[in-house]
Amino acid sequence: MPPDPSPSDRIIPLGELFVGFMLIGMLGFGGIAASANYVIVERNRWMTMKEFVELFGIASVLPGGNILNASVMLGDRHHGVLGAAVCLFSLLLMPLIILLIIVTTYDHFSYLPDVKAAIAGGASAVAGLIIGTGLKMARGLDRTIVAAVFGLATFLSIGIFRLPLAVVVLTIVPLSVVTALYMVRRNPPGGRS
Repeated sequence: MPPDPSPSDRIIPLGELFVGFMLIGMLGFGGIAASANYVIVERNRWMTMKEFVELFGIASVLPGGNILNASVMLGDRHHGVLGAAVCLFSLLLMPLIILLIIVTTYDHFSYLPDVKAAIAGGASAVAGLIIGTGLKMARGLDRTIVAAVFGLATFLSIGIFRLPLAVVVLTIVPLSVVTALYMVRRNPPGGRS
């Protein structure tokens, strides 16, 4: 019996991509990776968790916002340039409208102590959301010692030693890619022929 096809083998209609990325944009207050994971993997099953982690990994090392890069790559995969444009536009549409409303409202009430307290409380919740999403995405990674070493090295470099992100991206990411390629060539998935 052939294996079940990956969710990403299905061509996602443009309208479905538009609505999905608009939803990601609407849900993405502070922690868009969590919203993207929910819409792409859990709700719509456009990708497996492993495929999502790989897409987000590539999107994260490219210049620009990771979710913007991911939306362009996913849209392009299914409908070329038009799909990329639709995903990017729909991702940005609602946040832009919501942002204009919030900024206008905040301008009028930012001096109030309750508003300042609400902003501080929201920041704490967003930090928790980012940590939770990171842990959820880590479950989608290959469980190897090499993956754990590179994950820990990245965490320590940024979280503990506070190295600049650019330094980490330009050192650890290429090292992990080269190591992964070496491991695959040394032990091919189907074995040696």
